[in-house]
Amino acid sequence: MNKIVPKGILVFSSAVFLASCANTASLTKISSHTAQINPTLASPAPVQQSATIQASNIQTPIITVDWQKIEATADQLYEDEPLTTDIFFLLSESESTAGSAADFYAKEFNVSIEEAQRRLILQGISAPLIEAVARELGEAIAGIYYDNNNPNEYSVNFITLKTVQAEPLKYVYQFKHKDYQYYSFPIYIKPSSNATQPQILALQEKASPEIFRRYPDTQLIGYSPASNTINVSIYTKTPDEAERKRIEAELTELVGHPVKVEFMSGRITTM
Repeated sequence: MNKIVPKGILVFSSAVFLASCANTASLTKISSHTAQINPTLASPAPVQQSATIQASNIQTPIITVDWQKIEATADQLYEDEPLTTDIFFLLSESESTAGSAADFYAKEFNVSIEEAQRRLILQGISAPLIEAVARELGEAIAGIYYDNNNPNEYSVNFITLKTVQAEPLKYVYQFKHKDYQYYSFPIYIKPSSNATQPQILALQEKASPEIFRRYPDTQLIGYSPASNTINVSIYTKTPDEAERKRIEAELTELVGHPVKVEFMSGRITTM
């Protein structure tokens, strides 16, 4: 299975800051298919009622977010495993040179080198904070992602079930460690999903064989937390917007969760 990620959301790795300049999330599952069948988009198979896949027994617990509890949990996690200054060495002045992680990020997301370094540092120190929020939200999470596309604010976002209640929806966490006390990280709760991430991924996995059968030129199927959609990329030499929308509606009905269809001008090849 090939993991290929779309542009816009970046997950931090302490070993390699930018293993890919793409946007991804820590809980994303992608299916890849490179069948060499027909150079143009395959005609869809007739839709049969029995083939439609819907979510069943989706639990929708009501959760009221307690920001003070989240902050206390995060503080405790940082106290249990204190932050180090390693990230500063990794992002020293030499890291601002051409080809460095910060330089790559700055160019990809149109921010200054200084802002790129600040964002990469926040990614590097945010894991305990994200864990604290995840503990509070439990199974109500549909997706987690860093928003790299906003030039004015860098944040971590939690897509949750619609039953999650947060007041306010935005909370800014201030880091307490002496070396990071000037850093803060905005957190957004976005209660917009009808299903949790495991439920969405289960729907995706169940529907994938049927999607590949109907559209043999499908190249990728993967969940995007930023849009809360299952994204389907299909190779075609003759892209047509009306056809794309028709397929999108068909696959949304099939999967039982919103689907976004993208036409690709080339096939994805594997090593």
